[in-house]
Amino acid sequence: MRHLRWQALIAILGMLLVGGLLIGQSSRLDFLPRAAPGGSYIEALVGAPHWLNPLLDSFNPVDRDIDRLIFSGLTRFDSSGRPTPDLANWIIANDQRTYQFILFPNLKWHDGMPLTTDDVAFTVSLLQDAAYPGPVDVGRLWKSVQVKVVNPQVIEFTLPEPFAPFLDYTAIGLLPKHLLSGVSAANLANQDFNLKPVGAGPFKFKNINVEGENISSLALDAFTEYAGERPLLSQVEFNFYPDAASALAAYQSGKVLGVGQLGAPELEATAALPQLGLYTSLLPEYSLIFLNLRSEELPFFQEKKVRQALLLGLNRQAIVADILKGQAVVANSPVLPGSWAYNQNLTTVRYDPDTAADLLQSSSWVLPEGAVADTDTYVRQKGGVPFSFTLLTPDDPVHLAIAKSAQANWALLGVKVEVSPVDPATLRTQYLEPRAFQAILVDFNFAGTPDPDPYPFWHETQAESGQNYGGFTDRILSELLEQARITDDLGTRARLYQAFQSRFADQTPALLLYYPVYNYAVDTKVGGVRIGPLTDFSDRFSSLAQWYIVTRRVIVEQPGK
Repeated sequence: MRHLRWQALIAILGMLLVGGLLIGQSSRLDFLPRAAPGGSYIEALVGAPHWLNPLLDSFNPVDRDIDRLIFSGLTRFDSSGRPTPDLANWIIANDQRTYQFILFPNLKWHDGMPLTTDDVAFTVSLLQDAAYPGPVDVGRLWKSVQVKVVNPQVIEFTLPEPFAPFLDYTAIGLLPKHLLSGVSAANLANQDFNLKPVGAGPFKFKNINVEGENISSLALDAFTEYAGERPLLSQVEFNFYPDAASALAAYQSGKVLGVGQLGAPELEATAALPQLGLYTSLLPEYSLIFLNLRSEELPFFQEKKVRQALLLGLNRQAIVADILKGQAVVANSPVLPGSWAYNQNLTTVRYDPDTAADLLQSSSWVLPEGAVADTDTYVRQKGGVPFSFTLLTPDDPVHLAIAKSAQANWALLGVKVEVSPVDPATLRTQYLEPRAFQAILVDFNFAGTPDPDPYPFWHETQAESGQNYGGFTDRILSELLEQARITDDLGTRARLYQAFQSRFADQTPALLLYYPVYNYAVDTKVGGVRIGPLTDFSDRFSSLAQWYIVTRRVIVEQPGK
């Protein structure tokens, strides 16, 4: 019996051993790091805070970076610019004029007071104030809106007419009435609140450190009662520096974990910093050359083939590579890539001087008999009119180099261009608005406006006194923009804007040049960092809730090998 028991025991041990080997072949247990709450992220910013108030931060990107974390609005925008709830859901009436917002329950300010629709109405009253110091278009829009507080959780806005981009304007950060009641828009900038702000965003103000007369740093703590996705980081701190070189030096000395923006010189230095992760995205900007299409002295600009030839004959790829040092992407649409409305099927026009010359020749813009390249005789003519014009450009090294590059490219086609530098401060008032130019190189910045809405720049009604500075008129294009402005269905709007972009590419009403890029750097010990399309520098914090520094080891079953 004893002998049989030993045999049984040996058999059982053998089966256990075989089973263990089989299990080992099919899987194994590993200890892997996972994101955990805690940790402090410190970033270097170039500049300094002035007014930590979402109604006052339009002109200071440092303020906007910090306000993005402290304040919340009724809405916010996802990575492609689509509106999404922040503190409220909304319902749009059938007339597409009335928007009803329903606040999420139990909202709190950072000081623990309840956030209600009275706070929303108070914020809007400041936006409607004649002395509102922010962007003119924002004040103008809100002045036209009727406001009705239905109850502490529901508020209604009624527009005079349908305006689909309205949700853009509801993303502005809300202000607490209980701390600012009685303050007018004219006195808003004088309040202590602006350096001790109270919002309802994911982080709350902790302290400011001052060295001498300058603010050296600012700290924020995670807000545990934030209505949205709560951040893993327990603290975010910003240190302030006079320039990008100083900000990068702060990283190199171990004072910060991230650098808010890197220029071309700093990018070269990062090659020797393997622990510094680089993130790049297109800025919400583009540069272009407007052509004066309404001038009788410039009949060539009114011909589509000629405009197409000028674009084909412009080596934009070389401008990006040689002048901008690769810190841009050749533009192909007035709707920014990454937007929900961007037409993915557009192609980028490549430099093709031969096709450009053929287009000019087929349009009867011909070179005089015996014309010699690189001489004054090498200028195309039609009906005795020479193909010659003046290109205005901001008087700075980069824009001047771009203008001279265009001048040289077009000279090869037999197009004579005189480059005329002007004071950048006078570009809009003295040249763009009065249409006092033949051709002009300009930059457009769309920061803070996720909705593409190209209407102000390309609709025919804006040609006389709006921002359609080139004077382009096209009924088909204008109808597409009109329809897109009065429907709230994003799918329909996207199709209309895609058709607009195709029409724009065909008609070439202006010469799009490039989209500049933004470079951001964060130490690789910070996990979860992602950067998508930007409508503002502060959009780099869109994924901040997922950033982490602290990890904990968890047991994970892995397939065996």
